[in-house]
Amino acid sequence: MNKLIQSAALSMILATAASAAPFMAIGTSSELFVTADVSIEANDNVTLGNNTIPTGATEPFNPERDDVIIRVSPGFSYEFGRNALVSGKFAYYEEFSFYQDESDLDAELSNVIFNAAHDDGASKTSVAASYRQLNQNTVDVRLPVLSRRDEFKAKVEHEMEISAKSSVMFGVDWRDVDYSRATLADRTTTSIPLRYYWEYSPKVDLSFGGTYRRTDTDVDVSSSDDLLLNFGARGDFTAKLKGFFRVGYVDRSGDGGNDRSTWNMSSNFSYLYSEKTTLTAGISNDLGNSGVGENQENFDVFLGFRSEMTPDFTLTGRLSFREIDYFTRGADEYIEGSIGGEYIVNEYFQIHGKFNYKNNEGDLATADFDNTVFSLSAKLRY
Repeated sequence: MNKLIQSAALSMILATAASAAPFMAIGTSSELFVTADVSIEANDNVTLGNNTIPTGATEPFNPERDDVIIRVSPGFSYEFGRNALVSGKFAYYEEFSFYQDESDLDAELSNVIFNAAHDDGASKTSVAASYRQLNQNTVDVRLPVLSRRDEFKAKVEHEMEISAKSSVMFGVDWRDVDYSRATLADRTTTSIPLRYYWEYSPKVDLSFGGTYRRTDTDVDVSSSDDLLLNFGARGDFTAKLKGFFRVGYVDRSGDGGNDRSTWNMSSNFSYLYSEKTTLTAGISNDLGNSGVGENQENFDVFLGFRSEMTPDFTLTGRLSFREIDYFTRGADEYIEGSIGGEYIVNEYFQIHGKFNYKNNEGDLATADFDNTVFSLSAKLRY
């Protein structure tokens, strides 16, 4: 039955790929699209495990498991407000994962995404919300099976002018993670940012502000209050360089006495290297929590590129490094790199190929892992 579903879905995508019109136009500024993704991947370490046998045990806690996975994701996307003051999108898709050998890892996952924006020149408002069902391990949550969880996100930001050269931004960012396994720690994080912008030049704004953040976890001693204060800038710094950076200080007051203060940073830049190639880069440092409730400090740096080799083919790549400093034990060093290609058949049909590599090394022998994934996918938006 699984093979029948997979074959039918792939046939549907290929059969409709030549079409180049939305499924339904609603009025003059709204469209409804039918979407479908089909992918196949070869994964040499599905659960991010290793074959180390812990002291006192007779077999690995989380042994390496390789498999071939087929994913089928039918859905729809309603997009509204084209060329209007208010625009946005509502999308839904259902993801079916089929494992060739490890069928106990098969899953059906729902995903709902909504975003909208209003911009009248004097003020900007953005709204984003999503509900995602995930079934995968992460660098700080690794089990012999996959980590099944539900993630809810809701974010509202409003920026308004207060003078000819200044504006203020405020909002709320709420995130909730619920794991299906009792051994993992659910958490809810609420952030309230307030930031002042001053026009330094026609294309660059300076900023000063802060964020209050509350994190509640199932492990009460890991719950905390954070206060972030920072300054920075945003905009087009040169004709080719644009983005933002914020640098400052973050202070954590933990309910269980896990207090820490450290430097804080977030940034994201893009550089137009040539007419067809764009480079991206960023550095960040912040406090967080792992899936088992551990307090952690995360330092991240990334470098990426996107190059249009031909009008129809684009080459992409990204390399990132993350140092995870756990409050109660040593740090992990995590590296991830990828390179891929995107081929545009037409406006509504694309083919993607990607190679991804992950490596983690830490003070715990059972924490080390390597993971290589090759994937090929077909994406339809009709």
